[in-house]
Amino acid sequence: MLPDAEHRLIDAFTAHTREPSNTDTLLQICDALIGAQRDEQMLPWAEKGLALEPGNRSFIHARARALRLLGDHNRAAQTWLDHSTLDWAPVFYLGRLGRDLYLRGDVDLAIAVLQQAIQQPGEASHPDKLRAHKWLAEAMLSTGNAQGFMQWIWRNCGDSGSYRHNEVPLWSGQRDLRGERVLVTHQMGYGDQFMLFGSLRHWREAGAEIMVTCDAQIHSLIEASLPDCRVVAARRPLALFAPCGDDLLPAINEFAPTMQATLLHLPMLAMRDAPQPYPYFPAFLRAPQAQREEAAAWAHQLRAQHPGRALVGVFWDCAQRHEESIRSKERSWAGLRSIPVDALERLTLNPDLARRVQFVSLHHPVAEIRNGTPRGALAHYTPGIASFADTMACVEQLDAVVSVDAGVANLAVMAGKPTAVLVNPTGEWRWGRHGTRSPWIASAHVLRQSAMGDWSSVIARTADWLAQR
Repeated sequence: MLPDAEHRLIDAFTAHTREPSNTDTLLQICDALIGAQRDEQMLPWAEKGLALEPGNRSFIHARARALRLLGDHNRAAQTWLDHSTLDWAPVFYLGRLGRDLYLRGDVDLAIAVLQQAIQQPGEASHPDKLRAHKWLAEAMLSTGNAQGFMQWIWRNCGDSGSYRHNEVPLWSGQRDLRGERVLVTHQMGYGDQFMLFGSLRHWREAGAEIMVTCDAQIHSLIEASLPDCRVVAARRPLALFAPCGDDLLPAINEFAPTMQATLLHLPMLAMRDAPQPYPYFPAFLRAPQAQREEAAAWAHQLRAQHPGRALVGVFWDCAQRHEESIRSKERSWAGLRSIPVDALERLTLNPDLARRVQFVSLHHPVAEIRNGTPRGALAHYTPGIASFADTMACVEQLDAVVSVDAGVANLAVMAGKPTAVLVNPTGEWRWGRHGTRSPWIASAHVLRQSAMGDWSSVIARTADWLAQR
């Protein structure tokens, strides 16, 4: 916690102890928790405030926000519904109600509410409208509706940094790309890049020559996976339509693009295809040759040590949940996606599985030290996981992967590896809303919690999936 935020929190709490019925001090506690990036801890303070002032919109907002971060999406949505008659700004209220309806699983109603939000009078670039576009996109995409990408592209005006090379026009939707040289600039996280770069196949089939930028941490992996594209490492853009830096311009000038597309544009090319292509995001990832050779030798030795057993990679904990310096949204979401070590041990200590399966950790060693290691039939990749190229090399040698909703799951499915993706009831849109099949990616076998935080049935179904394999 930052010192200033900590001092503000202590001061607000001290003031509250002197005047426990003063709602101003309760609001100060909530504001200080937000400043300290501990928004999820606002719930008791917001509820104290609502007991004193039932119609206070700041406490209502704080309560819904804290509940969402805690994963209690049903009560978060109900908080908005219970206070619908208050004098809210329509786009603010509809956007947040729609988001929480989507997160609790009322997708059709969420879509209707979010469509109302973006149709409200006012500037299209209003932050609340841009948030509504994002959540409308995710609600639509979670049902397999590719038209959601029309809403998702609004993130280029809102919460996703991007590059803009002003020397060439942005792609405007044309399907015939013969003779075009397209500069594709990256944004968002590793998992998004792994998935969305799969759309480049559609662009190549449409005739485009392509240059791709990506994060330096995944450059060798993406370069090996896209042999028919030029791939250049660059810093991830943090500002909207930031100019391409001097370090990137020489490569761009040499490529001489005729147009630019951002990562968010890529899935839009096939959006109107009928029938919709499946998989929409074809598998394409492969490890660099040097790592592949190391991994093959390691796997040969491990299989000799465990004859007859399948090698199954496992990834169980999102490291962001341990990071105090990041926003509470990312930290809380990472926690809701992670499986406790004792729950995972129902797989690694399962005697029936132990006769047939040798698990292999797919965690970076530093992260695993922090997260904890399950007991039982768990081996490690001895060449070492220092990069995603190493992870990819290991995954290629496995028979299957079990992963929570994280970048490793995206990597495994975009390599075409049979992957059990273990998700909470909300999950990412790419895994769909129902059933075990993703509407977007072929090799994902999706296993969902029936209630937030309850991994028991998911682990049991994972054991069944492994046994059937």
